Amino acid sequence: MTFPTYDLTLHKTYYEKGFFNLGVSVDKYVRPQSGEVKLFLGSSKRILTGKVNREANLNGTPRIHGGSELRDWFFKNFKMKDQVVVTVLAPTEIQIG
Repeated sequence: MTFPTYDLTLHKTYYEKGFFNLGVSVDKYVRPQSGEVKLFLGSSKRILTGKVNREANLNGTPRIHGGSELRDWFFKNFKMKDQVVVTVLAPTEIQIG
């Protein structure tokens, strides 16, 4: 089975704030309303509970919030402007990296 992926560039805001936007190419695979989502962080087996926000972007595409835990994981594993592959495993499950 092939899962939809999105190439995320860790721009300053994403890198420092612990959230990111997903593009229209994977929009339909993510839960259709705001709510909880599981974030699987790299190969570390670390899972954190995040949130999908459907109201943040004018076009309704999902903003994924992981908070300070996600921000700290970005800092530890990537540099600003790195590209990270985001894979949508299910409407409420997202693999990062």
